[in-house]
Amino acid sequence: MEMNRSYNKFTQIDYDSIIEQFKNHSDEKFKKFHESLVPGIKTTYGVRVPQIRAIAKEILKSDPQGFLDLCQDTTFEEIQLHGFVISGLKVPLSEKLHLVAEFIPLIDNWAVCDTFSFKVKENEKSLLWDFTQAYFDSDKTYDIRYAVVTGLSNFITDVHIDSYIERLASITHEDYYVKMAVAWAVCDCFIKQREKTEKLLSEKRLDPWTQNKAIQKCRESRRVSSEDKEYLLSLKI
Repeated sequence: MEMNRSYNKFTQIDYDSIIEQFKNHSDEKFKKFHESLVPGIKTTYGVRVPQIRAIAKEILKSDPQGFLDLCQDTTFEEIQLHGFVISGLKVPLSEKLHLVAEFIPLIDNWAVCDTFSFKVKENEKSLLWDFTQAYFDSDKTYDIRYAVVTGLSNFITDVHIDSYIERLASITHEDYYVKMAVAWAVCDCFIKQREKTEKLLSEKRLDPWTQNKAIQKCRESRRVSSEDKEYLLSLKI
């Protein structure tokens, strides 16, 4: 991406050049496939994720705040790029959370939600945990999915696993994309924190669909033993 190197400041010209890159990297076949895979997707150019990540990497080297001041969020790619830049900012979490809070309302599909994730330092996890509570409590599909997905890389730890599992068990939202996220998270918990997650499944505290989907995902994983795969069958509802 050609930035305005003389001032090292992100300008509208730089932003316009990103839109041109989206147009140049547009793949009509991928566009149609992606639109079929992501219901409710906004206008999209059909650009693959690695290309969008590459643009984000260049922005992060130059003037990420300048980009954030100018981003327009009118297409899928612009929104995903916006999320990648926030995720990649090398600043303390306390300085990033206001950007995260501003971005979350823009999430309206699983593809943006699941790629808007970043792992925080160990000493920042309690701050992130506190921040996510409002999203676990939300009645909005992608608020909840954001909280669940954020937990995958940050809360399946000895410190937070009990609280995270309790949060997963308490989710009653009926949207497919919430339930799938919970099933995915329970599977990851089982792989990394088997004893505590086995208790959740054996007590059958999840709704039947989510319980059975979590078991299915565990049984599909190469990281779950054959013995556990057989045992999990007995926990289906």
